[in-house]
Parts: sequence; C-alpha cells; structure tokens
Amino acid sequence: MSFFEEQLKKGKFYICKCKNCNIIFWPIQKVCNKCGENTSGVESSCKGTIIEFSKKESEFFGLVKIDEDIRLLGKIISTELPRIGQSVVMEVGFQNRPVYSFIVEKN
Repeated sequence: MSFFEEQLKKGKFYICKCKNCNIIFWPIQKVCNKCGENTSGVESSCKGTIIEFSKKESEFFGLVKIDEDIRLLGKIISTELPRIGQSVVMEVGFQNRPVYSFIVEKN
C-alpha cells in the first residue's frame, strides 16, 4: 500500500508541493513535472467548493474543487439540494480504492 493510500485510511488527503517552485499538484509524484526538483507531501485543507453536481436515486454526487486547486469527484452529503459554489468539507477513506465524500456547510 502506498503512502497516499495509507493516509487516506487515516482520513487524511495528501497532495504534492515542489520544494523548488512551490507548485501544488496531484496525484502525488516524487519529481516536479515543471522544474524536475523533488516534491514533498502536504496535507490538504480538505475544504472546497461544489463545481457541478447531479443526483442518482437518492444520492448526490459531483465535482468539487478543493482549496489547493485540485478537482475531485465524490458523494455530496446534504440534507437539502446542493448549490454550485456552495462550500464543502471533504472526508476521505480507502476501501479497495480511494473514497471521497463532501459534506455541505451551511452557507
């Protein structure tokens, strides 16, 4: 199991940051694709904004842009109809694959 998968199991989402040019990117890789320098893992804020969403049966799912400018697909958890631009907090896990859920903040 990779470092990334181990952190997901602990509920943490890690991204890469170049030690030289400070570019943030994902998925995790050891070398920056811009300058070729080494990268380091940085824990995400796990906060984001709904970009798009849809509903299948009784569940919402969608595309969320987290604060580090990375877009992820996952389940959106809300008691009401979500709105584009609405703030969410991401929860992560690993169950044979990465699992991303976004809890809508009241705003």
